[in-house]
Amino acid sequence: MARFTALFLMGASLMGVMSAPASSSSSSSKGMAKLNTQYKGYATTFDDKRSACPGIKYSFSEPVAAVNTALFGNKKGTNVCGKYVKVSLRNKPSKTYTYRVVDICHGCDKNSIDLSKVGMRKFSKKSIEAINWKLVNSSDKSSQKPKPKPTKTAVVAKPTKTSSKPSISHTSKVYHGRGTWFSDTTGSCGVRFSQSDMIAALNQDQMGAYSGSRSRCGDKIRVKAKGSSASVIVRVVDTCPSRYCKHGALDLSRAAFQKFAPMSKGVLELEWSFV
Repeated sequence: MARFTALFLMGASLMGVMSAPASSSSSSSKGMAKLNTQYKGYATTFDDKRSACPGIKYSFSEPVAAVNTALFGNKKGTNVCGKYVKVSLRNKPSKTYTYRVVDICHGCDKNSIDLSKVGMRKFSKKSIEAINWKLVNSSDKSSQKPKPKPTKTAVVAKPTKTSSKPSISHTSKVYHGRGTWFSDTTGSCGVRFSQSDMIAALNQDQMGAYSGSRSRCGDKIRVKAKGSSASVIVRVVDTCPSRYCKHGALDLSRAAFQKFAPMSKGVLELEWSFV
């Protein structure tokens, strides 16, 4: 994996190489997804309630979804709360799954959505997947789950307990380390991304596996730089090798790094936690 860790002396030579921003049908936080319009993005999982749809009660044992801020709509007016998203894997577009929209995803990229872990397990064991999806007014229950077979009722019920398998816990523990920036557009998690996205490469020591329940791929991190009151949420899409990033260190995308300082600064002191 070719990496260009941004150190102070290397920053100037890399500043001119900016990737084009990811495309989106809306650049406004007050925009709203159009009904029956297909969007291409990524599905990740969430287990924290943002309360953007106060009239909707839900549980993470349900297959529910949260839509990114660019396509959610106005929190105090017209929005996607209570509607449904019909989702298919980008490499298997013929099979679809439908989820009720119950919240907003602040950390999602443009055109991407969050699914409850129960919802994600309907089509993948990974923590991030490339998907197609569209907004619809009502659910299609036939696509949510296979038709039940009476002779296998007990067998079908058992897989729902897979959530009890060991996984990396998301705690509020705060980590400290060096923050640099990098220039890749494809990482160890196997997905393409843009340097205009709010993303990061996690140090190898804390990354874990690259797939499965022990992977940090797709996890979200809240980051704050020393001396700055601002914080940003980034998504883990890559690994920073231990020779560049010690325990606690993060490699940030250019867009994320510039939330705190110009790229010429090269190195930041960060504090961060998983969310």
